[in-house]
Amino acid sequence: MRVTIETCASTARHGAKYLLVLNWHEGNIPSLAIAAEALHREHGMTVLTVQACYVAEELYGGSCNGLTHGGEIEALAVLAHHHDLVHLDRIDYSSDHQHGHKMDRLRRTRAYQPVLTDIRSIAPTGWFGSPQHATVDKGRRMIADIADAIARSATEIFAQLDAVQGGTAEVKRLRQVK
Repeated sequence: MRVTIETCASTARHGAKYLLVLNWHEGNIPSLAIAAEALHREHGMTVLTVQACYVAEELYGGSCNGLTHGGEIEALAVLAHHHDLVHLDRIDYSSDHQHGHKMDRLRRTRAYQPVLTDIRSIAPTGWFGSPQHATVDKGRRMIADIADAIARSATEIFAQLDAVQGGTAEVKRLRQVK
């Protein structure tokens, strides 16, 4: 949180008024939400945090067996930029997919968020995905599709935020102080 706040506050001091925080890891969501709120309230920035893993799931979940730990969506994201880190030829086996999906749903609800001691609570091997069909080309297409979707939606959201927040006295005051 501190790195995000300090880095982005510096950009605000140098004139940045809009901030798009792009996150892929679900474990970062709570701390990024607190940082985004602080940047908005204390530095007058218009902030939008995007959970890219969920955008990927919306776009590719159906064809990639959902958003899993160590599955195709995650493999594609890495293959797109660092294909040398992905060794599909080393796949031995993943944990039971049915159990993995059931356990993973526990942490992906709006109403309940249990704290898991270890990812092996979801999947004894640490993963339950099926990355075998991932390719570099598909990864690059997925990343491009995600980027396009985020750019379109973020543009619309920032316009809507400007319409309702851009004229508020508090935001104007904060921007004048900075």
